[in-house]
Amino acid sequence: MLATNFEITAKRRLDPVGFPDIKDFELQESGQIDAGEILANNDITLYALDFEKGLAVFVETASPAELSHAPFYYQAQYENAVRVITLPLETMIQLAQSVTMDDGKLIFIHSMGRCGSTLASKILAQVPGVINMSEPDTLTQLVVARFMQPDQQQMIKMLLDACTRLLCKTPVQTAWVIKGRSWIIELGDWLHELYPCARNLYLYREAESWIKSNLSAFVSDAERTPEELHQLEIEVRGWMKLLVPSIARYDANQHLSLTGLTSLMWLDNMERYTELHQAGIKMMAIPYPSWKLDPRRTALAMLDYCGCCPDDLTAIEETLLKDSQAGSPVSQDAVKKKSTPTWVFDPAEMNRHLHNHAYIKTSDFEAANTLKL
Repeated sequence: MLATNFEITAKRRLDPVGFPDIKDFELQESGQIDAGEILANNDITLYALDFEKGLAVFVETASPAELSHAPFYYQAQYENAVRVITLPLETMIQLAQSVTMDDGKLIFIHSMGRCGSTLASKILAQVPGVINMSEPDTLTQLVVARFMQPDQQQMIKMLLDACTRLLCKTPVQTAWVIKGRSWIIELGDWLHELYPCARNLYLYREAESWIKSNLSAFVSDAERTPEELHQLEIEVRGWMKLLVPSIARYDANQHLSLTGLTSLMWLDNMERYTELHQAGIKMMAIPYPSWKLDPRRTALAMLDYCGCCPDDLTAIEETLLKDSQAGSPVSQDAVKKKSTPTWVFDPAEMNRHLHNHAYIKTSDFEAANTLKL
């Protein structure tokens, strides 16, 4: 099996929180290599899937150790990339089958985002023998593919298995930890089918504070004209409908503000967790206030559930004192520099969407199997 090697002549990623793409780099082809090098070289990691060209995109990073402790895996891959390697998707699936993986050493962190999930992955990253991957974004691409290609479900499931195996190609003593973006919970049934012995966490937050936190982190605090705000809502809705089923189903002729979009996203995430729980997929649910009330006890409960609580808690305790997203565009310092755009939050609209849901009627809905301190 052969892979194509590229030199990176320039990096041109404009949106630091956007989805990874081979177009993030200007490339110059430099020949072919044995695809086995992808497995043998721990510095080479899976970066993106190019469905248009049918390619898996890998990057070799200059500082691979940084990936396990980075708040966002895909950002660290981009920033540290020194070369790009591509492989046909069919060949990637074949290559991945040679990776032996004990799913009893696999931990998935599901969440709705802005709820302590990055902190959870950072804590697990401190455990000796753990390889932590906080938001490897090929999984996000597979959520889109699952929704947009209903006639290719078996192939997409095979790609999910291949991506996961290649993310976990480096042997571990303790565990591989994979924290996806919030939408990865949509793959929870397939992940359980493929890896029934994996441990699963779910982190969540009540709706009102969650919506406000997202608006603060991701919406510019600059005032907008009604026309500018309407255009922003169209743009956000355009990509969110690829990942959030209820937004995709929503009447295209009906207005959806940013509050409405985030309300539906929150409801979908909570509903999906409930469906997985009812299907018998066990997860520990950790509510955001637990991290505020008693971070140490919350961390220990999580580590005990995952079966990897270390004897020495020094590194864990130090992590609890830091901003888990430091250095990223959504760090505490970065968000504090912005004034909260309360003008885009509409509590009446949030409540309307809550009241329209079949059973999630309140913003403080409690997930099943929630951790009690």
